[in-house]
Amino acid sequence: MENRNTKILENLKKEINLLTSDMEKQDAAEFYSELADWAYANGEAMLMEDEPEMQDYENQ
Repeated sequence: MENRNTKILENLKKEINLLTSDMEKQDAAEFYSELADWAYANGEAMLMEDEPEMQDYENQ
Protein backbone atom coordinates (compact mmCIF):
# COMPACT_ATOMS: atom_id res chain seq x y z
CA MET A 1 0.00 0.00 0.00
CA GLU A 2 1.19 3.48 -0.74
CA ASN A 3 2.36 5.71 2.09
CA ARG A 4 -0.68 8.00 1.67
CA ASN A 5 -3.08 5.06 1.87
CA THR A 6 -1.26 3.71 4.91
CA LYS A 7 -1.69 7.04 6.69
CA ILE A 8 -5.38 7.16 5.82
CA LEU A 9 -5.87 3.63 7.13
CA GLU A 10 -4.02 4.40 10.36
CA ASN A 11 -6.16 7.51 10.90
CA LEU A 12 -9.33 5.50 10.34
CA LYS A 13 -8.17 2.83 12.79
CA LYS A 14 -7.49 5.46 15.44
CA GLU A 15 -10.89 7.09 14.87
CA ILE A 16 -12.71 3.76 15.04
CA ASN A 17 -10.86 2.77 18.22
CA LEU A 18 -11.81 6.08 19.78
CA LEU A 19 -15.47 5.66 18.81
CA THR A 20 -15.68 2.09 20.08
CA SER A 21 -13.94 2.85 23.37
CA ASP A 22 -17.25 4.23 24.72
CA MET A 23 -19.24 1.16 23.66
CA GLU A 24 -20.14 -1.89 25.70
CA LYS A 25 -17.96 -4.89 24.78
CA GLN A 26 -20.81 -6.70 23.03
CA ASP A 27 -21.77 -3.61 21.04
CA ALA A 28 -18.15 -3.03 20.03
CA ALA A 29 -17.79 -6.68 18.98
CA GLU A 30 -20.92 -6.43 16.82
CA PHE A 31 -19.69 -3.15 15.36
CA TYR A 32 -16.32 -4.66 14.41
CA SER A 33 -18.05 -7.71 12.93
CA GLU A 34 -20.25 -5.54 10.73
CA LEU A 35 -17.26 -3.40 9.78
CA ALA A 36 -15.31 -6.51 8.79
CA ASP A 37 -18.20 -7.79 6.66
CA TRP A 38 -18.53 -4.40 4.98
CA ALA A 39 -14.78 -4.13 4.32
CA TYR A 40 -14.60 -7.66 2.92
CA ALA A 41 -17.58 -7.14 0.62
CA ASN A 42 -16.18 -3.87 -0.69
CA GLY A 43 -12.73 -5.37 -1.21
CA GLU A 44 -14.22 -8.27 -3.17
CA ALA A 45 -16.33 -5.88 -5.24
CA MET A 46 -13.25 -3.87 -6.17
CA LEU A 47 -11.43 -7.01 -7.30
CA MET A 48 -14.38 -8.27 -9.31
CA GLU A 49 -14.64 -5.04 -11.27
CA ASP A 50 -11.05 -5.43 -12.43
CA GLU A 51 -11.40 -9.04 -13.58
CA PRO A 52 -11.80 -9.47 -17.35
CA GLU A 53 -15.03 -10.94 -18.64
CA MET A 54 -15.03 -14.61 -19.62
CA GLN A 55 -15.20 -15.21 -23.36
CA ASP A 56 -17.78 -17.72 -24.59
CA TYR A 57 -15.94 -19.19 -27.56
CA GLU A 58 -18.43 -22.05 -28.07
CA ASN A 59 -21.25 -19.70 -29.06
CA GLN A 60 -19.32 -17.56 -31.53
